[in-house]
Amino acid sequence: MSHPLPLVLAVDAGNSKTHVAVCDASGRLVGSAIGPGGSPQTLGLTAAVDQVGRLARQACGQDRGFAVAAFAMAGLDLPEEEAAFHDAAIASGLTGDAVVCNDTLALLRSGTVGDGVAVVAGAGTNCLGIKGGQEVRFHALGRLTGDWGGGNDIGADALGIACRAEDGRGPGTSLARVVPAHFGLVRPLELAEAVHLGRVPQERLVELSVPVFRAADEGDALAMGLVRRMADEVAAYVRACVTRLGCGLADLPVVLGGGILRAGNIALMDAIGDALRELSPDVDIVVPSDPPIAGALRLALAELPGDEAPLDLQLSRQLAVFSAGPTASALTVSAG
Repeated sequence: MSHPLPLVLAVDAGNSKTHVAVCDASGRLVGSAIGPGGSPQTLGLTAAVDQVGRLARQACGQDRGFAVAAFAMAGLDLPEEEAAFHDAAIASGLTGDAVVCNDTLALLRSGTVGDGVAVVAGAGTNCLGIKGGQEVRFHALGRLTGDWGGGNDIGADALGIACRAEDGRGPGTSLARVVPAHFGLVRPLELAEAVHLGRVPQERLVELSVPVFRAADEGDALAMGLVRRMADEVAAYVRACVTRLGCGLADLPVVLGGGILRAGNIALMDAIGDALRELSPDVDIVVPSDPPIAGALRLALAELPGDEAPLDLQLSRQLAVFSAGPTASALTVSAG
């Protein structure tokens, strides 16, 4: 498959899905692909680069020689991790010019082309703030750095609350029913045993955010407690960002993304809105209609000589496939 213009590669790799899009230098979408989670922290450096190459070939028929590439990757939390991935991507032949960043930057660029704060909550949480060329980042190393609020934490805490309800240490809650039922079980302690013995992979606890949020919407007090804690964590990230940037929240949009925050749960989004408005009543909260892969494409196109190619409405509509893509490991491909 040959293309008359140089091709630009964009990658948004999370813990559950990897999105790849290829444009030509005019900004026209050439092809796209969706694959399994691609965090180098999970797969390892070489395997993550190899997976991007496979998805790029599925998207456009080539896996090397891109004019420029932008890699927005979950798990690249430290500068040395970004540098290592950059070197590996160049060495693989994928591209000769690469932008490598944490996936929070792609989220920010999907919601604004200027300054702002981006908070992502998927399997884990992270945040990025940019103001006038100054950047604030977080280590985002999970419990090691005091993080809480991704699907892994919500699921594990929901199971713990349900088990305490069953064995008498905690109050009654509908989580004692809906948490094990999600896995076809009856009692919370059955599920705890299944996870402990390896019959249910622990990473599947991330799925429990769905019944937790549903229980909160239905008025369960303990489920609502998890929702409020999630909202407080978002507000804590934002508060820390604007404090370290030395500006007011009214100066910056807050862009929210990741599977937990894009799910649109009413109780959660209302709680986040309340928490952020306590920081500033004029806060501008943005849940982008464009998926983060659009932000990664903006980063890649900005590296081309001359003006950045715009992401027009037609291209945004083509990229909308990524907003509702599969979470399983099966690969799907669309070509434009």
